[in-house]
Amino acid sequence: MKHYHSLVFLSFFFFCVFFGCQQSVYIPTEMVEGIVTLDGVPVADAEITFYPVQFGVGESAMGRTDANGVYNLSSMKGKPKKGTLPADYNITVSKYVTKELEKPYFDPAQDAVIKFESNEMIPLVYTDVETSPLTATVVKGNNVINLPLDSKAISSKK
Repeated sequence: MKHYHSLVFLSFFFFCVFFGCQQSVYIPTEMVEGIVTLDGVPVADAEITFYPVQFGVGESAMGRTDANGVYNLSSMKGKPKKGTLPADYNITVSKYVTKELEKPYFDPAQDAVIKFESNEMIPLVYTDVETSPLTATVVKGNNVINLPLDSKAISSKK
């Protein structure tokens, strides 16, 4: 009879752990979306990254623009396309375009045949967290953070 009670208890315990007592694995985030433009023109297929300004406050998040330049952020611990935690952020934007070369060549430094060429389409000032002038504060609720980029931008950071 003792084994029966132990078996019932263990069954109930495992049922609760695996089915009834689980909490959401996602952190509660605030919606972040916006439009990325370069000289007023929407930028498609750009990668946007939010980096917390202060260590331990906020959650890094990324998004990719659609054909109209619209992005939605996703953090690693939050639900997809549901934003990030409230905090101050530094922001980078990058867009690589890769094309196949007409004449592949051998690069001895890489010990490889080079068949493709990638070019950054966003001014380099926006692609590095150390130089990007883009910042934002995410607050509770829905956040619309548009990112107007200027092709002649220079960094004011040192």
